[in-house]
Amino acid sequence: MPIDSAANSNQLVRYHLQLPESLEEQQLIAIRDLLTEHHFLVDRLGPGEAVVASTQGADPDWVPIKKAMKAIGSPIQAVTTAE
Repeated sequence: MPIDSAANSNQLVRYHLQLPESLEEQQLIAIRDLLTEHHFLVDRLGPGEAVVASTQGADPDWVPIKKAMKAIGSPIQAVTTAE
């Protein structure tokens, strides 16, 4: 049976987002909502960091995500691929 390469084009990729340390509960709720709206699975979220996963076939478009996070008062300071 031939292998369907399109079926394997998506993989789970985890990202570590560096956030401000001074986040309150309402901001964390807004961040979780925003990240899930952008199709991320939120693995860990707290003051100073978020670890999210994406099953997109390509890297996420961080520009609108960073703009939205800044608009809610929680700018992303850095993004790295998590292991």
